[in-house]
Amino acid sequence: MSTNPGGLLKSKIINSWGLFRLITMPISILMVITMMRVDLSGPEGVSSMIQLSVRCAVPLLYLAFAASSLQALFPGSFGRWILRNRKYIGFCFAVAMAWQLTFILWLTGIHTDYYVNEVYVFSDVVEGVIGYAFLIAMVLTSFKFGRSRLTQKQWKLLHRSAIYWLWFYAWSVYWFSLFYYEGPPAPIDYLYYWGGLLAWGMRMLAWTKKQWRQPAMQRPA
Repeated sequence: MSTNPGGLLKSKIINSWGLFRLITMPISILMVITMMRVDLSGPEGVSSMIQLSVRCAVPLLYLAFAASSLQALFPGSFGRWILRNRKYIGFCFAVAMAWQLTFILWLTGIHTDYYVNEVYVFSDVVEGVIGYAFLIAMVLTSFKFGRSRLTQKQWKLLHRSAIYWLWFYAWSVYWFSLFYYEGPPAPIDYLYYWGGLLAWGMRMLAWTKKQWRQPAMQRPA
């Protein structure tokens, strides 16, 4: 008996809010279970939860970042599925980042001395605040009540600027881990560095393909 991948990809379980629940529930369960096993009375335990939440979030960000490129480069049922669910993948990323924000506030509020002396870097704070502002704006304008307050051009500008900022901020963390900080990086740092670079490369290839599909007279000089 043959299986139709296109038909499977139309299942409610792996589309829209079904996909959202399928991804966010395991992430949240993982967070709760890990919190029960980690000593959160000390700053190191809270810091490990921040790291875990980021590691859950980054693959979702890369997938949302590359969604339109996948369909452009590899048109088919899988590309259409990714593109159709890009918004919900973005919501899943937002949930993982909400966990991160919870632990960041926990660290700064309860372990303030540790945060100020061991973690605080002004540039990181500025970049992080901008990233969260972009993420909140993207989530709000992904619903009708928020999108209706923007023109189509404003909406596209916001979401394009935000996704590039979030991608670069996340990817740069792993660039610094591999090429700047002292000490050996973790194996997952290599995975996320090259994964982010691949996502960016796919967007560039998709953009190039789109340009060459334009009639010769319309191509930029």
